[in-house]
Amino acid sequence: ARPSRAMESGHVAKRARTTPTAAKPTASVNFTSEKLPFVTLTNAAGDSVKAYPFGACITSYVKGGKETLAMRADNKMDGSKPISGGIPHCFPQFGPGAMQQHGFARNCVWDIAEITDGPDEPSVVFTLKDTAYTRSMWDFAFEVRYTIELGTDSLDTTFSVLNKGDVPFQFTAALHSYWAVSTVPNITVSGPFKGASYLDKSVDPPVTRTGEANDLVISKATDSVYQDVWGDLRITDRRDASVLGIKASGWTDTVVWNPLKESMGSSKFVCVECAKAALPVTVPPGAEWVAEIEEHTSELQSP
Repeated sequence: ARPSRAMESGHVAKRARTTPTAAKPTASVNFTSEKLPFVTLTNAAGDSVKAYPFGACITSYVKGGKETLAMRADNKMDGSKPISGGIPHCFPQFGPGAMQQHGFARNCVWDIAEITDGPDEPSVVFTLKDTAYTRSMWDFAFEVRYTIELGTDSLDTTFSVLNKGDVPFQFTAALHSYWAVSTVPNITVSGPFKGASYLDKSVDPPVTRTGEANDLVISKATDSVYQDVWGDLRITDRRDASVLGIKASGWTDTVVWNPLKESMGSSKFVCVECAKAALPVTVPPGAEWVAEIEEHTSELQSP
């Protein structure tokens, strides 16, 4: 059957290059268990990652037996719409604009370019290249390479955009991460927010404001794009006594989002997104832009 519009670009390469080891495989592709194929990474400690070629979307990161990512209550896993939850892509447009909301990358089936087994750091590389579908919205030659690595203590991602054409192009982007929490009132999002300029998109029209504190609590619908806020961020969950750390490079903006809509199950997640959203990235012909994230969890220490 012809794929739905949401799945029009790309394919799943069943002969993806794999680097084998003598140990039990820690990276595999499953084509039959669900409607959509998926990749599973597992390390020696039993931590795991689940990611789908559809949208190159990570939907699960289990660390120490605990799920760190959340899926929205209104999510569908049949390819009829982008995956809602986990870590979807916004590319080559963040938010609304000339093309569809958050761009086309989350609608496309990415290629599995490489899978690497290893007891400590299994990984998978997804790639997305321009097609007639992408060029109908964004008429440029490009290749996006997204590497997901399950480390011994962290989930690491590298997102690179290569300009394969002969003219410069611009884009905005984000990893729209949904982090699982006990309940929103129990969490604090911490980072260098105080004094930072941010666009408050929870009001219409949006208003530019200045951050008043480094520790954020979410007591109302929130949609804030912080410019030049990056590096080390933390989500502290007092009920679970846990801390999620997010360390970014290349991604120089941070988006904090929660609509507080129970139809989405939003009391159980917070989106803290590494982004290039405030100003577009310009990539000259033949050049490559690269951004990295390291996510890790720890226990909340008693004062």
